Amino acid sequence: MKNILILFFALLFNTTIHAQTISYEDFKAIIPSIEKEDFKETFDITNKLLSTTQNDSSELRGIVIYMNIFSSAGMVTSDQMTYDAFSKNAQKYLGQQLVMPAHPCIDSSANGFNSLQFITKNGTIQGTTTTSNNTQTNILCFEYFKFAAPVNPADFIGKDVRCGGILTSVEPNPNKSKIWICRLHFDNAFARTLN
Repeated sequence: MKNILILFFALLFNTTIHAQTISYEDFKAIIPSIEKEDFKETFDITNKLLSTTQNDSSELRGIVIYMNIFSSAGMVTSDQMTYDAFSKNAQKYLGQQLVMPAHPCIDSSANGFNSLQFITKNGTIQGTTTTSNNTQTNILCFEYFKFAAPVNPADFIGKDVRCGGILTSVEPNPNKSKIWICRLHFDNAFARTLN
């Protein structure tokens, strides 16, 4: 019995060591590189974090996954990554929850980069964002959200809104141009205002 308890605690301790999660400090360390659009550095940092936290299901990990895909799309625009490598990287996150940065929510009749709009498609209200680099010369991701529960766009217009959901498909630009890089589709999505 004593040996079984020792084995149990050894296994528990070993599992705890290897079951790492992304901390807020880890997340904050990514911010300087993404703010200056050093997509290669951002990709390297996020890739390392994600490879050591595969069992982490936290929202922070969802944010870091999104930063990884976004930065790899940015690398495509500057010839630091091929479309094939981008696709291979992004596809490994299918079925996982991603969480996007907050964007201002604008009316669906307006045009705007880096903003959330609600559209009606097949009788259902969905969300869409068009994310670009800072100079707005390249669209890195078109993002499409099918919400898990009905949403009222009037509750969000004029506010900063964060969306997220389960990544169901990644569509790289079939022409492989740099005008836009990919489309990301999400099911079981949410939208929430920032406080």
